[in-house]
Amino acid sequence: MSTTTWILLVVAILIAVAIIALVIRMGRNRKVKADRVKAQNLREEEDRTRLQASEHEADAAAADARARQARVEAKKLERAAQARAQDAKEARTRADEHHQRAVKLDPNSDGLGNNRLQRDDDDESRGADGIERDHRS
Repeated sequence: MSTTTWILLVVAILIAVAIIALVIRMGRNRKVKADRVKAQNLREEEDRTRLQASEHEADAAAADARARQARVEAKKLERAAQARAQDAKEARTRADEHHQRAVKLDPNSDGLGNNRLQRDDDDESRGADGIERDHRS
């Protein structure tokens, strides 16, 4: 083999190595660019996720505030119901006391202004069919 052949062979190998190096570099550049795009997409997704998390936290805080307000309202309603029940109990006690005093003052009254003795006499003057009978004869 002559020296020219050796030189051409070496030049061809160098050109092949240069082409391979260039292809590898271009592949790496594409990979770096793809990684940058992917990283940018992930950052954008992170921003969206953080925004959603902030919105969820705000919604949770608002729901918590509404729940606290509802508990306060429920306690107010419960106290009002207890007060009304106590008022009703006191009113019933007073009504019972008034009834007992009324019975002591007029034991023959039925509480509606009617005299029990008179009503009993009226009941006796009627028969089982509800027709008034004259018992004087």
